Amino acid sequence: MFVEDIKNDFYNTLLGNRVLLLVHYDVDAVCTCKILQDLFKCDNILYTLVPVGGISDLKTAYEENNEEIKFVVLVNCGGTIDLVDILQPDEDVIFFVLDSHKPTDICNVYSDGQVRLVYKDDEENIPNFDDIFRDDEDEEEADENLQGADRLEAMVERRRDRKAWEERRHTLMFNYTQFSYYGKPSSCVALELAVRASRNNAAALWAGAVGCAAHSALYLRPPAQCLLDAEPLNRCLNAQSHSTTAHVVVEKDAWLPLYRWWSVEGALSHASFFTPKLKLHASSGASRLRQLLADMGFPLQQARQAYRSMDVELRRCLLSALETAAPKHKLPIPTRPTFLLHKPHSPPMAALDAVYAIMALIEHETLPKAVGFQKALSALQVNGENEPLKVGITAARRSLEAVARLAHSTLSSRGLLLAGPFNYFIVQEGTSEAGLVRGPLWLGEAARWIATATSGARPILASAPLPDGQCLLLGLPPRYDQEPRNLFGAAFEQAAQKSGISVVLDYVDTSVIVLPTSQRTQFLDALTALLA
Repeated sequence: MFVEDIKNDFYNTLLGNRVLLLVHYDVDAVCTCKILQDLFKCDNILYTLVPVGGISDLKTAYEENNEEIKFVVLVNCGGTIDLVDILQPDEDVIFFVLDSHKPTDICNVYSDGQVRLVYKDDEENIPNFDDIFRDDEDEEEADENLQGADRLEAMVERRRDRKAWEERRHTLMFNYTQFSYYGKPSSCVALELAVRASRNNAAALWAGAVGCAAHSALYLRPPAQCLLDAEPLNRCLNAQSHSTTAHVVVEKDAWLPLYRWWSVEGALSHASFFTPKLKLHASSGASRLRQLLADMGFPLQQARQAYRSMDVELRRCLLSALETAAPKHKLPIPTRPTFLLHKPHSPPMAALDAVYAIMALIEHETLPKAVGFQKALSALQVNGENEPLKVGITAARRSLEAVARLAHSTLSSRGLLLAGPFNYFIVQEGTSEAGLVRGPLWLGEAARWIATATSGARPILASAPLPDGQCLLLGLPPRYDQEPRNLFGAAFEQAAQKSGISVVLDYVDTSVIVLPTSQRTQFLDALTALLA
């Protein structure tokens, strides 16, 4: 069932109770968790926080922490599965689900109150209850009152109706579940709750801004929908008073990753939406980049040093130089309205940079995932020195460099392979990139880079090695930047059933699976036959 009033039916229900907070490993979920943590702290709500990476983690976390717990809040997990069937909770346990992954499981939608969905996305075309669920007991009782031929005729008619209903149900459920996609960022919904509770401070606004930027930067939503998602946040920003303390603003800025923490040349060389069109993997790529900098009026010496050490005049004219030079090279304009965090005596912090820093902390090459998650939460603080953010930015630079190397080597050595209806590439085990591009966040970034470099008209599969002879497989839809609905989740499941390969469908995002490396070729053959 859907919650009608987010404050009274959701938040006020938690007051005075102990809460189990289960949060998925993604940027939007971290931002949502940060907002909820601050709200819980203000109202003295006791909670247990457990980050989860998939359905098995979710089940384990609930089983280990459900003692004396009557309220469970799930952030970006649990919405797409039948929670009651998988977790087998006591009848008095209530689950509040705040999940941007779609489509929502139909059993959660029509739950009698044990599963409560905090937000309903207008894009979800949910089938009617009577079209999905049916009770035949009343009809059977009516048939018992008939005799002879009338009873036989009634039974035949009932079976015919049942078969027609099942066919309609199958068609409806297929249409409802064939694509996986993302709804409104959960952090925006949490921010609306903070506004209703009169606690929309700078920390909540910044977390909401980073969550919005994540959906835009990772192309989880169509561009026009991202603008609509950010509208409530923009209203809050317009209403805030710009004091001398930390505050969030919307300003036109360069949509280049980490350029304030890097060099202009470094940022231009590692922007996944922009750099692939320069074709840096080709022999003439470096000269194209130098020509772009020349047209911007940036000497190489200045472009290669740290942004903060550049000439002040060059820093001031960066945006106008990009807007002037990009069209000459038939490149997209790399400037757009951006959320910025302004703090006293500190340079502005772009929400895009925070997105990449959090991604790097979540999928850090050396930190345990739970430690990286806690550091990602700390990276969202708006006051004082932020050491976790600096760690994340350093790690993000290494990861972006690994993504660029992987993309360049794949494109220059013809590592992008054709398999009928899709292309695919494989991160080779033992390479320097394999340790950094091993999770779905950074592997997805590499897939988007390669898709952009090859026009993006065909779907792409990306695979990376995992321990114990396993590998990760991720699917990216065609023209992901305009319509990111993904059919690979349903396709993976069908291919696994037809091929008999032991595929692990554990990720919350169904377009990401794990399978044995030895059976990857066989699985791709089955997928090719299915989609051909």
